[in-house]
Amino acid sequence: MDALVELLGDKLVPFTEGEVIDVTVVLTTKDHILVDVAGLATGIIPEKELSADAARFKAGDVIRAYVLSTENDNGYVILSLKKAEKEKLWSMLETRNSSGEAISVKVIQANKGGLVAQYGDMQGFIPVSQLSAKHYPRVNGDRSQIQTKLAELIGQTVDVKIMSYDKPTNKIVFSEKAAGDADLEEKAQEFEVGQQVKGKVTGIVDFGLFVDIGGLEALVHISQVSWQRINNLRDHFTAGQEVEAEVVSVEGGRVSLSMKKLQPDPWQSEIKSLNVGDKVDGQITRVTPYGAFVRLSDNLEGLFHVSQMPEGEKPESVIKDGQTYPFEVISIEPELRKISLKLALSPN
Repeated sequence: MDALVELLGDKLVPFTEGEVIDVTVVLTTKDHILVDVAGLATGIIPEKELSADAARFKAGDVIRAYVLSTENDNGYVILSLKKAEKEKLWSMLETRNSSGEAISVKVIQANKGGLVAQYGDMQGFIPVSQLSAKHYPRVNGDRSQIQTKLAELIGQTVDVKIMSYDKPTNKIVFSEKAAGDADLEEKAQEFEVGQQVKGKVTGIVDFGLFVDIGGLEALVHISQVSWQRINNLRDHFTAGQEVEAEVVSVEGGRVSLSMKKLQPDPWQSEIKSLNVGDKVDGQITRVTPYGAFVRLSDNLEGLFHVSQMPEGEKPESVIKDGQTYPFEVISIEPELRKISLKLALSPN
């Protein structure tokens, strides 16, 4: 005993609560496992702290366990296999997060916001915005169908990267989009910026069109569909419709397209007939705290900035949405596609 005290010094009990330590199995039963802890104490792993692997352990096996308590009323060290497994998983997550390596998770639940995925005994969330194009729910505007579409993925295994995690709250956010796809990345390298492509519309969402360009699904963002503003893509496109576009970016396995780049820019043509000082009639299309957007023609829109309004007046007290007023052009910035206006006459 004296030799042991000299060897261990102040740490006569070489373990503390919250540590993961090696223990040796002494006895296994249906509702607990007894273990030897460093030759100094007997530990017990109660039924609720057993892991899925517990059934295969036998006397003499050395296993890793988490110390819940260094001693209970009966003198046992209380241990947990579940917590030891979770600590191991957290360590693996931290390593994978630092290296940027992808991991495989299993989808176990779905809701309107995304997917709940399991990694070992831990759960994380994959937001809809972080799904790959392959798994993004195409509901053609019927948002009530989002959860139904996502539920089709339950039971599947997907590759993800860790976006964020918080160990104290057990919150993990995954991204399938960030994990990429080796096959898609290889396919995407067949395309280059500036290349013209033809494809078929495979999905219509609020923010753009998904287009199959030959085994790879590319995205035409709504801002790249037309030079004119489009509020509802479903009024102009249908699934299966053929379109032409230009490749504007290739990032990993994602290809972005522009349809309007293949169209003449009507703004640049029409702006040539407009000069500073011209008087024009314009319809108010949107009123904001900083001013109002004014429709001058099908292709031209100007801004009536709050700085051009009577001092102290709010935009909505000076002009009304949907009404037409006479304006004067005070500046034109072609490089910014910007037309600044002021009222030519005060509205009645």
